[in-house]
Amino acid sequence: MELKKILESIALQHNVKFNFAEEDIFGHSIFPPPATLPLRAKLVYISNRTNLLYKENGNYIIIYKGAKTDTNRLCAFVVDEYGQPVDNAVIQYGTDKKIVTGSDGYFELPRPVLTDLVVGQMGFQTRTVKPKELLDNDCKEIVLSLEVNELEEIVTERYLTSGISKKKDGSFSIKPDQFGILPGLTEPDVLLAMQQLPGINSIDETVSNINVRGGTHDQNLFTWNGIRLFQTGHFFGLISALSPNLAHQVKISKNGTSAFYGESVSSAIDISSRPSDIGNNTTSLGTNMIGLEFYTRIKSGENANFDISARRSFTDVLDFPTYSKYSKRIFQNTVVTQLNNSMDVNYKSDKEFFFYDFTGQYHQKLGDKDDIYVDMLCINNSLDFAQGTITETRVVTEVSDLNQLTLGGTAAWRRKWSDTHTSEFGLYGSYYNVDGRNASIEFNQVKEQENTILDAGFHISDSYRLNPLFNIKSGYQYNEIGIENGDKVNEPQYSRTVKEVLRSHALIGELEYDSPNRKIYSRAGIRGNYIEQFGMLYAEPRIQVSFSPNVLWQIELLAEQKSQTASQIVELQGDFLGIEKRRWILSNDKDIPVQRSRQASVGVTYKDKGWLVSIENFYKKVNGITSYGQAFQDQLELIQATGSYTVVGTEFLVQKQFKGFYAWLSYTWNDNDYSFDNIIPEKFPSSFEIKHTVNSAAIYEWHNFKVALGSKWYTGKPVTPPLSQTVANVADSGPGIIYASPNSAHIGNFFQVNFSASYVFNITEKSRLQLGVSVLNIFNRKNIINRYYRLNNDNDAIEVVNTYSLERTPNALIKLTF
Repeated sequence: MELKKILESIALQHNVKFNFAEEDIFGHSIFPPPATLPLRAKLVYISNRTNLLYKENGNYIIIYKGAKTDTNRLCAFVVDEYGQPVDNAVIQYGTDKKIVTGSDGYFELPRPVLTDLVVGQMGFQTRTVKPKELLDNDCKEIVLSLEVNELEEIVTERYLTSGISKKKDGSFSIKPDQFGILPGLTEPDVLLAMQQLPGINSIDETVSNINVRGGTHDQNLFTWNGIRLFQTGHFFGLISALSPNLAHQVKISKNGTSAFYGESVSSAIDISSRPSDIGNNTTSLGTNMIGLEFYTRIKSGENANFDISARRSFTDVLDFPTYSKYSKRIFQNTVVTQLNNSMDVNYKSDKEFFFYDFTGQYHQKLGDKDDIYVDMLCINNSLDFAQGTITETRVVTEVSDLNQLTLGGTAAWRRKWSDTHTSEFGLYGSYYNVDGRNASIEFNQVKEQENTILDAGFHISDSYRLNPLFNIKSGYQYNEIGIENGDKVNEPQYSRTVKEVLRSHALIGELEYDSPNRKIYSRAGIRGNYIEQFGMLYAEPRIQVSFSPNVLWQIELLAEQKSQTASQIVELQGDFLGIEKRRWILSNDKDIPVQRSRQASVGVTYKDKGWLVSIENFYKKVNGITSYGQAFQDQLELIQATGSYTVVGTEFLVQKQFKGFYAWLSYTWNDNDYSFDNIIPEKFPSSFEIKHTVNSAAIYEWHNFKVALGSKWYTGKPVTPPLSQTVANVADSGPGIIYASPNSAHIGNFFQVNFSASYVFNITEKSRLQLGVSVLNIFNRKNIINRYYRLNNDNDAIEVVNTYSLERTPNALIKLTF
């Protein structure tokens, strides 16, 4: 083919322009280079066959005659098993010489090359290439095979949506940077996404009250790079406190948790933003109808980088519909909306709310064996609102406020002694504070409340693979936690401050086994805990076994014992302006015991031809709970008692995928009962029992376009109704409400349909623009999520107070990544 026609074809394919003199290319006819070659490989191909030279200047390429000075170039390009170029692959030759491939996988070397080439990249098996394999005039294609990490074997690659997978140890993994789409989400909000998993729900549709298999939110362990999070939400629970921009991986364990996780009697949610590689520079800017977000990774050297992530709401400046709906949901039936008459007030004129979060990370590689990580975290919510009234002589105004703040820092050193031996040392510290100031005009009273936590510790862990079948892990953890609670009232004068500190130690051992035929995997671990102040020593065994008789079936057994010393209670429903009612406290081994749990489950999974069917039955019992931790709003509200709850249940999922269409439906049933000493009846339904839950979704993906429609239905939570609508005279306390048996009735069923869609424009090879929209509660269904009863002092009547879920709430996202 004539060279001119070949150049025209290359220009169209690679979006470049050629400049040349007609007489220079006249008379050259060659076989055209393969279309799959990278651009520079095609240029070398042409140069080797025509003796013409080339010079690149941006998108312009100059072809010209000249003295042939470089006829000894070796060229090649690196691709994966699917023919996609592998950028930043390292080619090592000689004793200490290295180069890396470009974005098209291409590289060149000067001749002669006397030693073998070693080609490697993270996630691929290293390959050795002999120099003689590159001696022809054409650029050789070097194929790298994907590297398989046996300990991260996946049972289900796509669980509900892309980016969510189930691991062979029974845990779930969420990777936000690979996240597909779920109904109602414009971004991979991890704590909202995990509520789509069977057995995980929120009784009030927030991320600050996540219930896993009937447990309370504080019974879940949330960690970010080893820091325990005592605050998980913005906007008092409607938005996750961690930015979805972080390139982190989230590991969720409902049962069979690793022995390296303590301080929880329910699930463990481990959020990590520490990649093993350094990565390339990248930046993203985005906004939705709540706030702005920013993320950047700066590669400060070949072996170091910085990650910075920040978000800030503009709710104190702009009032979009999303913010109005969120405000109405969160502030209803609180001091902000005049609790006494249960009516909403004009937010715009009397309140100001905003939130922000920030993370900073530093990663340094020292040679091929050592990694150093330093991370910091800040999360803040701030609410100020003013109340005013006009008297006969003056205008009276009072300002109340509520602030939540989390600060954390951690550092870790990871050492890879060999391919089979790894160790890590890390230390951390965190500070959590929530304080509220409630200034009442009516009673000329100012009430101040505070809850503060200081949490610090360090850990040492070691992993050693004895042989291909066995891997042994061991470790030690030390933790010191102090919690302070304070209350202060000016009229009548009252002040209280209570501070408690606990120090604990844990020795950990785990053994993993993987059979030669890959059909059996098991992990057995034990965690030995010692609490200094109580002189308490106890062990917690954990076990996980999975058996795959063939590629279609898997049977799984999980069991564990766990404990925790820090928990949340509700002293009064009006604490912290009635918005943040819960405060953290520590066990005292008396009226607030150490909570202990036992859990076991058996599950079966079937996969074939795009079908996924799984069913899991579980049993869970938690001892040492307090009545103050259950947020009662009936005759038990001021009763202090200790007890337990027991849950039995079933989780079912069926999922089908074909081409770009995916659909799934899940069903969860559980029976959750309290058992309290000194309370009659001794056994009654849990306040967090959701008897039946059905989730469903249909998702379609076509190239860069994704759309999802889904629904959630569940039975209403238990409530305690009055025996009569007539006010009764209660001895020694005056008028009151006589209640029926605790949690003997239910509010109405919850039903919601959600929608989301997104599209990604690839602007250039390294930049893209993402657009997304979502609508929560499309049909604007008025769901009641809580109900309680109170006395109306004006007419001595019993009135019902309902809390409603979010109304129809739109949101939109635009994000640029480059």
